[in-house]
Amino acid sequence: MLDADMLSVEAAREVERFLRRRDGHKETPLDSLASLARGIGVGSIHLKDEGHRLGLRSFKALGGSYAVIRLVLEEAARQLGRNVELSELHGPDVQAVARSMTVCCATDGNHGRSVAYGAQLVRAKCAIFVHSGVSNERVAAIARFGAQMIRIERNYDFSVAEATRVAAENRWTAVSDTSWPGYERIPGLVMQGYTALLSEALRHLREPPTHVFIQAAWVGLPVRLPDIFPSCSAAIDRSSPLSTPHGRRASSKVRGLGILSEWITGNLS
Repeated sequence: MLDADMLSVEAAREVERFLRRRDGHKETPLDSLASLARGIGVGSIHLKDEGHRLGLRSFKALGGSYAVIRLVLEEAARQLGRNVELSELHGPDVQAVARSMTVCCATDGNHGRSVAYGAQLVRAKCAIFVHSGVSNERVAAIARFGAQMIRIERNYDFSVAEATRVAAENRWTAVSDTSWPGYERIPGLVMQGYTALLSEALRHLREPPTHVFIQAAWVGLPVRLPDIFPSCSAAIDRSSPLSTPHGRRASSKVRGLGILSEWITGNLS
């Protein structure tokens, strides 16, 4: 299970501390959709536009790269036998550790770009596994960050399994955004990185929101939303595990509102 503290308000502030040290970082816009709000009879609607995030044009830029940085600092602390501060990230001791590390993941595109971007930032080696359905354009977008690209001629699930197998054989560090029993902490770090967009939004709202609409590929972030946005309902799309009976049992504070995809596409496009 994911530790609740990893997705707390305090954790979100820690992520922002990491972000402030990254070249080119700035908060993404929180746009007011006043006309839409008037049209459907609600007080206000705001859209967090992650298309400007760190040059990767996706909120995924927050997760994988943050996890890579955290993992490098933790490995440096282990090898050096002392606490290692974020300010030491580009110092000789931490850089020596980073250069000895290889991080890897399987991806459809954006998560792999984020992991490769993080590896480039810390000067670690990186291998990215892509399945047969990933376009050459996406492969090139990841490769420009210096990653070794490994094409798997099967589907996404097989590429995840292959990345995990190769990582274990070569003592690489797998940085997946998908968790499974016994492998929760690193995906938790990825999810922790995403909390920055929530704390940014909260800082610019005049009052806390009553509802948060989120594309939720897995349970972790929606379950912890009430910790960052108290007294709100988290509305999720039908693809989320929280839309299933099992998922709804994960948190009584999160409300799955069923089929939202078509409404959002039709009204926000």
